[in-house]
Amino acid sequence: MKHILVVDDEENILTLFEDELTDAGYRVTTAGTGREALDQIEEETPDLLILDIRMPDMHGLEVLAKIRETNKDLPVIMCTAIHGLKDDYTVWEAGVSAYLTKPINLDDLVYKVQEVLEKNGNSR
Repeated sequence: MKHILVVDDEENILTLFEDELTDAGYRVTTAGTGREALDQIEEETPDLLILDIRMPDMHGLEVLAKIRETNKDLPVIMCTAIHGLKDDYTVWEAGVSAYLTKPINLDDLVYKVQEVLEKNGNSR
């Protein structure tokens, strides 16, 4: 069973994503801050990271930069309410595998997770 770490400072998003992805057959853990996510990844690297951009303790790209120091291959789906950010070269240069804009359709979430995992040779 593939492990997905969802990182978002909004508790309702964490619960919604965790429920949907668990129902889709994934093992899901969550983190409410960038620091918490980094600690969890240090203990156990997930197969996929779903990462919010705007969080109170660390910007999502800062979290990703710290991850990339030791793990260049972890697939990352970036989530944000900022429309148009997907055209920002910085996001793609940071090593993002895919991008979703909030509010996120849950069917799109599951599809994008499956697509990224398959692309990276990590299907269920």
